[in-house]
Amino acid sequence: MRKLILAAPLAAISLAGCAVGPSLAEQMSGYVGRPESVLVAQLGVPDRRIHVGGVTYFAYVHKSFHYESGSFGYGGFGGFYGPFYGPFYGGSFPAEAYTSECTTTFALKNKIVQSFALRGNDC
Repeated sequence: MRKLILAAPLAAISLAGCAVGPSLAEQMSGYVGRPESVLVAQLGVPDRRIHVGGVTYFAYVHKSFHYESGSFGYGGFGGFYGPFYGPFYGGSFPAEAYTSECTTTFALKNKIVQSFALRGNDC
């Protein structure tokens, strides 16, 4: 029983580490039904704006570029085979560059947010 009492706080702390805030979709859903002025005041001026058939679309684009340097595989083995058992080459990893993007598009009618959509690989 004593072990259970001691383990309970540790379990609570470890589970608290997994807690995360609301998702992007949950955050953006808070703008539905709100006026355009609130959207612009909190998210800033949209990156794109288009008006089609009585509906205005605001698009906010978040883009980030990532680069991971590669590695070069060169070295030798020591130990059982002697201090250097021949150089070896290979096992390297190439450099990698990629872009993460998320576009959040809001549909507004009569200057009130009606809906939103998320698109991209980082939403």
